[in-house]
Amino acid sequence: MAEESEIQKLKSKYPEFFAQFSSDFLEFVFSEETSLEIARICLENRIEDEEIIEKITSRITSALFNQLPKENLTKVFEKGVGLSHETAEKISTAVKERIFSQISEPQAKKPSLTESEIEPKEKRKDAYREPIE
Repeated sequence: MAEESEIQKLKSKYPEFFAQFSSDFLEFVFSEETSLEIARICLENRIEDEEIIEKITSRITSALFNQLPKENLTKVFEKGVGLSHETAEKISTAVKERIFSQISEPQAKKPSLTESEIEPKEKRKDAYREPIE
């Protein structure tokens, strides 16, 4: 994964994007342990080429950030990285079991409403009590 300074640059460049996610989730995504787990999965599947590992890591990260569908990782690895169907499926299964299983859905923080966005109860209309015209 990216070095700490690169991550900080990304966070400062795209604050709105990163604000959607909890600090625990971001820490998990960018942790050394997550990077090592992806590398282990690749090595277990006889992938040693750093460029291919980077492509796989990039697509896993995109899926973690909901930029790619997690359900289609096998196809993403086949078409986007050039892996065989069998290898792509093995990696996809391992990623789901060992990485995605560690996060709870949804990863994004739920937006909190401010007082001005919440309409007072007395101003709300009750469809059941409104007169029929």
